[in-house]
Amino acid sequence: MTEKEKIDINYYGHSPDGEIVSREKKPEPTARVSSARQLYFEAKSSASMEFPYWYTRRWAELEGEIPIIRRAEALKAGFEHLTPVIYPGELLVMGKAAYLRGSYPMPWLSEAFFMASEDKLYQEALESGKLTADTFTTLGKGGGNITKSAGNVISIAGKFGLRVEEMPVMIEVAKKWKNQSVDDIGHRYEQLVPDYKEKEALMRSVICMFDSGYTLPQGREVINYYYPLQYGIEGIKDICDKNMAEVAGVPEMDRLYFYRAVKITLEGIQSWISSYAE
Repeated sequence: MTEKEKIDINYYGHSPDGEIVSREKKPEPTARVSSARQLYFEAKSSASMEFPYWYTRRWAELEGEIPIIRRAEALKAGFEHLTPVIYPGELLVMGKAAYLRGSYPMPWLSEAFFMASEDKLYQEALESGKLTADTFTTLGKGGGNITKSAGNVISIAGKFGLRVEEMPVMIEVAKKWKNQSVDDIGHRYEQLVPDYKEKEALMRSVICMFDSGYTLPQGREVINYYYPLQYGIEGIKDICDKNMAEVAGVPEMDRLYFYRAVKITLEGIQSWISSYAE
């Protein structure tokens, strides 16, 4: 008997009518988990401008500061000002937005879509009161997508919904990142590379994947949970202090700025956690 046949005997049996059935016992989720899962499926993908507004405001205040410190302070401001929202029965709290299924735009990475869509979004905002939410809100593949604008909600890229009153804020914030976003600066530099025109022609022919998944730091994060679980946030801040003391005054100051930026960002995250605790 082969190893595969032994595995099949252990995991599969036969029903009374001779059909092969799995013997694996699949436990049912608890009532709380089932309820949270159902709420998530029913929720719509929603965008908020709270974090981008405070990030951009703090960034502007620190013009001339060392870039990595400036980014850290902007992140800290964003975390500090996130409104805590805890849904009934929710035990695992904290989200990127006040919505159950929410996120926020990141124009400091790329603002081009919002700028290009400005006129269209404004027009949809003016027309918004003439539609009903049930007409164009769709629970499609991937779930919860706001495919078209309706009522007081504007569709962003056919996926996220943004409330009408937040739309002017989004456009204004996007304008502040024009020619400053990662996407814009990266594009300026790639145009200096020999044979850039050939690369541009290849992209326009759509025979290869677009750049954003690789040139922008989105969706490519690997979290090291060891540090927060082993040391706690205060412990990581202590490590930063120790390392700053060791590298201060050396010719390479980048490490000093890096550790200082990490500590600043952690302070913002602590404020975010404290808001939920309160």
